[in-house]
Amino acid sequence: MLRGMGFDNNTYIFLASGKIYNSEKTMAPLLEMFPNLQTKEMLASEEELVPYKRFSSRMAAIDYTVCLHSEVFVTTQGGNFPHFLMGHRRYLYSGHSKTIRPDKRRLALLFDNPNIGWRTFKRQMLNMRSHSDTKGFELKRPNDSIYTFPCPGCMCRTNKSEAARSSSAT
Repeated sequence: MLRGMGFDNNTYIFLASGKIYNSEKTMAPLLEMFPNLQTKEMLASEEELVPYKRFSSRMAAIDYTVCLHSEVFVTTQGGNFPHFLMGHRRYLYSGHSKTIRPDKRRLALLFDNPNIGWRTFKRQMLNMRSHSDTKGFELKRPNDSIYTFPCPGCMCRTNKSEAARSSSAT
């Protein structure tokens, strides 16, 4: 997916994850394709991680902090971690954080198609990346999470107008 989106072997990648089952074997193809792939265990010494190792939430906080300040954040999963992170990045960077959220349904169909050629796959991946890149500041839809789509400017105006109404009513 990353190669199809145009990321090459010089790309630095931080993989935010918990323990990866059989990591030497399962990560080998990804490490071969992206030799600059790093995890918190690769970046920090064993001694630096000791205070955090027994607490999964603390280990996740390390991943969160690195992803928060990354140039690009790519997610393919749902859940609280990416939603909070996308919202936090939108808030910090005024809606201009580069976040790539591939369409999971389309991705599954592409991965499930044994007849797809590299050119077609790459075109689809570049299209998904382009769609993510051009979204810019997305406005919160009624059913979207405030954590994923914070709109501090709108909330401030709403709160000020409510405060003004209540103070003028007294």
